Amino acid sequence: MPSDRSCGVVGLLVQARSRRSCRSTMAASVNVPPVSIPNPSSIRASRSNRSFPLLSLSPATQRFYKSCFHTLLFHSLVLSMTDASVQKDNAPVAPPNISAKLSDLMQEMRSIFVEREEEIAGALLAMLSGEHVLFIGPPGTAKSQMAKVMCERLQGGSFYYYLLTRFTSPEEVFGPLSLSSLQKDEFRRRTEGYLPQANIAFLDEIFKANSSILNSLLTILNERMFHNGNEVVEVPVLSVYGASNELPDEEEGLAALYDRFLYRFFITTVQDEENFLKVLTSTHGDGKGTSISMEEISVIKEDVSQVVVDREVLQAYLSLRKHFRSQGVYVSDRRWNKTLLVLKTAAAAMGRKDLDLTFLPLLQHMLWDRPEQKEGLRSLLIDLTGSGGVDLRRLQSSSDELLSLLAKAKQLSASEVQFPRPVCCYDCGSTFMSAKELCRHGEGFPKHLFMDPYAREAQGVNPSYRKFELPELMHVLENVRGWKVTCLRGGAEQRLYAREWQELRSSYDKVRGAHEMERNGLHESLRSNIWLSQRDRRDILARQDRRLESMAEIERSLREVESELKG
Repeated sequence: MPSDRSCGVVGLLVQARSRRSCRSTMAASVNVPPVSIPNPSSIRASRSNRSFPLLSLSPATQRFYKSCFHTLLFHSLVLSMTDASVQKDNAPVAPPNISAKLSDLMQEMRSIFVEREEEIAGALLAMLSGEHVLFIGPPGTAKSQMAKVMCERLQGGSFYYYLLTRFTSPEEVFGPLSLSSLQKDEFRRRTEGYLPQANIAFLDEIFKANSSILNSLLTILNERMFHNGNEVVEVPVLSVYGASNELPDEEEGLAALYDRFLYRFFITTVQDEENFLKVLTSTHGDGKGTSISMEEISVIKEDVSQVVVDREVLQAYLSLRKHFRSQGVYVSDRRWNKTLLVLKTAAAAMGRKDLDLTFLPLLQHMLWDRPEQKEGLRSLLIDLTGSGGVDLRRLQSSSDELLSLLAKAKQLSASEVQFPRPVCCYDCGSTFMSAKELCRHGEGFPKHLFMDPYAREAQGVNPSYRKFELPELMHVLENVRGWKVTCLRGGAEQRLYAREWQELRSSYDKVRGAHEMERNGLHESLRSNIWLSQRDRRDILARQDRRLESMAEIERSLREVESELKG
């Protein structure tokens, strides 16, 4: 018989196994010997015996006990894995109501900092996307206080502030040298409480940084790395807010630092009188209110990869790129990529899986390089948001021009316009002294080509004449040679005008269809977009109203053209 100690251990094993619902399986395969559970005193007494009583059991009993032990071990492992899996599956994928929390946070800050709606949204979005913000404006406009309050709303966030001068040393920004490290012949800084250990930093008069600070600062801003002695350490900086009274001069060599700030804002003093009174009586709060955690920021960054960019947004980017190239403004590929990433972050923070045109106005603070570019850029972005990238003015101009040509052609259709020189047909050699004769010949022989009557003088003896189709020849005679000629409404010209009208009509129908589809959803999209300012929403809707008026004028012009074509 087994000893008390062995029986006690096996009894506990069997009881544990029964709690795992395995007793029935064991009973079906093996006859379980009777086991008695000893009292605690007998167990304590058996502990003094250092022998191994299990070795005295019969081989069959030993195999049974080993089977029990292995079975219990396996089931315990499976249950522990199952519990971990259940806990993992039940873990929240994303913080609930993150969009509402961000909206509340911005609303609370707007109640503290009046007339700073766009700056607050930009500073928060820059923090979420890991970008940096540059505030340009006079002293005393709450630039540093706004950055400090933003850091207070980051749970567990650390804030660093410093006013830079030409004589600021690296020790003042990155930390003093470690004396203990110097004793070991090591160059190392104590970074606790300085920029390399901060989550949010505000550097006032940033463009006064000297060269001894600039290189390390650029590495922190761009790579989030700091060279501390012979080590390269990762810094926890989410966003750096820089401030300056003015933009840097091009010859100062600060272009690289200036380019690191994706967001750029001009800040002025409070303009409205009521808002000015609010500034006099308001407080900056006690740091309490809606806050956001580092975990929530990480979840937002993970969701960015799932945001799909609408095709209309990509087309708008192409339009913006063409605009800047035509204006001679350089925008680097890196800045283009960063701006799109910020827009996707804005959509992900709202719980959106798609990026539509209503996010385009956010680019007005990221794509300008000089102050004089701001208003033109904003106007273009508002137009692209409200029109899907279609230039209605060009469509209106083309329609009006076609209508004018048709009216002139109709007026001269019965007149006999005499040419100052004969026009020769290249294919048959016929000559014509009037526009009516020429157009009649073109109707009868639509494939015949014609020669410029001035080509011989221009090219000398034995010229290689350039040959024209009838519509092209009429254009050359009227616009290049200065003849008083208007294309008549013959068959060739009729088909040319009809084809042009069809193209205009197709473009217009496409624009109208897109407008009808987006008109109902635009108001809701603008209202739900927490990153847009009230001014942006108002101007986009006003652009929609003007677009309706323009479309009505284009519709009237196209109908008049159609009426003229039907004659």
